[in-house]
Amino acid sequence: MICMPRTLTLRLSEAAYEAVKRYAEADHTSMNAWVESLLDTEDMRRRCAAHAAWVTANPAVSQAALAFTDANQQSLAAAGLPHVALPGE
Repeated sequence: MICMPRTLTLRLSEAAYEAVKRYAEADHTSMNAWVESLLDTEDMRRRCAAHAAWVTANPAVSQAALAFTDANQQSLAAAGLPHVALPGE
């Protein structure tokens, strides 16, 4: 599978264009890089919101993950390896 980059054309009002230009200059980056960063941030926000909704709708999965985490931390502590301190340590 070959991944080809896509080109996205944004048409901005003059005011929006000038705002993006100011923000990019303040970050010492190109306007394209600044917009890509903004889109990446929005994508991550949406993914995190979707994950939070899924976790909320599946409490048994959350409980299993927390139990697995506790068991891992106990195993690391028992082996004398770096770990997150457990309550009472």
